Parts: sequence; structure tokens; C-alpha cells
Amino acid sequence: MRWVFVVMTWVPLSGWAVDVSQSIVVPKVVPFANMRLKFTRGAYKRVQEKVNQLTRSKKSFNEILERTHLFFPFIEKILADENVPDDFKFQAVHESTLIGHAVSHTEDVGFWQIQKATGLGLQLTINHVVDERMHLIQSTKAAARFLKINHQYFDSWLGALLAYNRGRAGAVKIFPKKHYGAKVVRLDDKTDHYIISVIATKIAFEKMAGKKKHPKWQLFVYKQGHHGQTLADIAAHFKIEEKLLYEHNRWLRTTLVPPNTKCALLVPFLHSRSNIHPVLKLSNPLKNPLPQQKKNVTKLTPGQKITGSSHTDYAKYFKSAKVFPNITTLKDPGSTRLIKANGLVAIIAQKGDTVSFLAKLGNLQIDNFLLINDMKKTDQLIPGVIYYYSPKARKGGRHYHVVAPGEDIWRIAQRYGMKQSALLEKNRMKQVEKLEKGRILWLRFIRPRKIPVEYYEVDAIPR
Repeated sequence: MRWVFVVMTWVPLSGWAVDVSQSIVVPKVVPFANMRLKFTRGAYKRVQEKVNQLTRSKKSFNEILERTHLFFPFIEKILADENVPDDFKFQAVHESTLIGHAVSHTEDVGFWQIQKATGLGLQLTINHVVDERMHLIQSTKAAARFLKINHQYFDSWLGALLAYNRGRAGAVKIFPKKHYGAKVVRLDDKTDHYIISVIATKIAFEKMAGKKKHPKWQLFVYKQGHHGQTLADIAAHFKIEEKLLYEHNRWLRTTLVPPNTKCALLVPFLHSRSNIHPVLKLSNPLKNPLPQQKKNVTKLTPGQKITGSSHTDYAKYFKSAKVFPNITTLKDPGSTRLIKANGLVAIIAQKGDTVSFLAKLGNLQIDNFLLINDMKKTDQLIPGVIYYYSPKARKGGRHYHVVAPGEDIWRIAQRYGMKQSALLEKNRMKQVEKLEKGRILWLRFIRPRKIPVEYYEVDAIPR
């Protein structure tokens, strides 16, 4: 487990607790994610030692156990909806002990201890207003997506578990080939410590975790009515302490819920409360609207140079974007339509194509294809647009892009083989914005704060 540094302000124990003074004995065979795990003598000893460590402190064990009663019902449902084995809920226990605002010394954050770059790649919002790594629901969905992608590669949930910690490249180096697709796996002295730890966490907690109601609180999810409201007003409406509401919504980095966030509000109620309505309705008018980012717009005409980039010809960037990127045919006997664009294997959608068809051409699962291309299940393919079969980059092949009429963030990201989240980050956008023609987008570096959002007079550029 990573070392995690947090300031603990949690609900006090209610008085009842589980007695773990009797040591938990590791069974000879452990079921995990549709597999049967067996142990060599050395591996068995390692697992038993980890179980003993987890159960040694009665106080710590019971604090974690209480959090499983509160959070497991949500985690279990999400894993089931995502077709990820239920056993992975114990991975979250191992990662953060279910402390949602936990931060490791390597700056992994949240319930599932996700790094920023990984989180952005998994389509989590991470900025100065919201950090979805700390949101129970959003982070669990992201972790499930990551696990599914790697399960597809290894044909093994154990391989996916290892890749979560080591990355796919790291896991490939140490995960035995004989375990790919195996239903019975023998763990030995060489088995990575991360796998040993998660298996031990399951053994230590599985008989008791999430089996009861939390002794004091029930957690209610509000998907409507919280947008644009302050935590103080919401807490007053529910007659609960603002501090308590804040503790369960650490994903929010301001005192006001952004109007456009996908995150539900998590509200703790005493079990005795019966007046809970599924939609949050406040009588008070909207107060303290979220401050908008100021845009200092400079109109540039041909011949003018942007601040800080005195040698840049933006007319050249505008013209060259029409034929970017350089596309080459990929010599693949499986499909004559596969191409290479921005250094990645890709395909150009044609009229009549479907997502399932394109995913199959690239030997990808549909969910993986959608994730790589920053798409939702409801999105339709656009003829003439490039779609990729391997993860896009965090930088573009050019320094700048001048927005043409009708272009949007997603299409520009696809053109340059960039993750949409990276394009937003480099242009200091908190969310997807409607683009005006002529706007200069930064593709390789983050636009410095001292340089304002600027535009080029596209109509004045000779065609």
C-alpha cells in the first residue's frame, strides 16, 4: 500500500465493534474475480503476514469496516453495472482505506488513488474547482474502465489488477504468460506485492465488510438541485453541519457547486431521518455564482504577431491545418482501411460505419474504442473524421491551431491525435467551450497565464 497522508475528521465510532483478536487464517484456495488462487508455501506465508498486519489493530480495523458499510453499496453497484468482478471493491480498501480525500506521497489521489495524468486520460475532471478522483461514484467508474481495458489485454483480472499499480508496460514485464486466461493461478514467492496485498485485504475484510448499515449515517445521492448552490445553503436546508457535508464532498474545491459538474452531491443523513426527497429544492435564490474566467481578447490581423511569439505566422498554421495530419496507408492484410495518423494506428470513418464495426476492425472492445476516442455511448460517428486504436497523446504535432468556422474541441483533438482533456488543459479551459473562429489554441504547451486568449482574423487570410 502506498503511504497516504490525510487529516482525519471522521464520524466517531458508535460503540459497537468487531472483535478481531482471533487471527484470521488464510484458506488454501481463495476465489478472486472468477479465478481460484492457490499458494506456494512462501506466498501463503506472505499473505498470512499481511492479513495479520491488517487485523492487528482493532481500532483501525473497525474504522475501515464502518466505512465499508457506508461506501460498499455504491461501489458494488457500479462494479456490477460495469461488469467488473465484485472482489475489486477490496482494491479500493487497499488503496485508500476508503478515505476519499487521501493523497499519497506520489500524489495519487482519492478512493482509488489515481494519478492526475491517468485520471485525465480516464475522462475525469481535475482542475482548481473539481477533482473527481475524490468523488466516490466518478472515481469508481473511472477505475472500472481502467480495469476493463487491461483485462481485455491480459485476458486476466489478475493481470488487470497488476496493471492498475504498475501500468500495462510494467505489468507485462512481470506477469507470467501462463496466467493469461488462466482460471486457476498459483501465487508464489515472485508474485508482486501489490497482488499479495489486495488478496490479503479481501481475506481480512470479506466476511464482515459492507454487511451491515453504517451505525449512524446513510448516504444519499443528489443528482439534481445542487448545481449552483453553496454548501452552506445546502447544509442549512438539510439541517446538517456544513463541515459534515464538506467531508463527504471533498471533490469540490470551492464553496459553491459548479453549475455544469457531472458529480452528484453525497449527503449523509441520520438513519432516523425520513423526510428525504430525491431532488434537492432550495427556497433561497441562487447566490454567489461561480466566477467566470476573464478573457482578454486581442484581435490580430495578418502581419501582427501574438504576445510572446514574435516569429509566429498564424496564417501558415491556419492553412496547413486543412491538410494535417500526414496520413499513410497501413499495410495490414486484415483491413485495407487502416491508416497511420499522428504516429498512431487509426481509421477514417465513412458513411454507414458503426462504432461496433470500427472497433472490430481494430480488434478492440467497444468500450475501449470509445474511451480512446473521448466518446460517449450515445455519440455518432462522423464521416471524414479520424478515429484511433491506441491512446492519443498529450501534445499535438504542431504548436498552435487557428480555429476554422464550425470547428469544436473534440474534432480538433482528433485531428492532432490529442486527448481532449490535454487540449483543454493546455488552453486553461475548465470544460468544453464553444469555439469562435480565429481563436488560437495551444497544442504543445500550456498557454502562460500572462498571455490572454487571442484571436486571428480568419476572414482576412487569403484562401
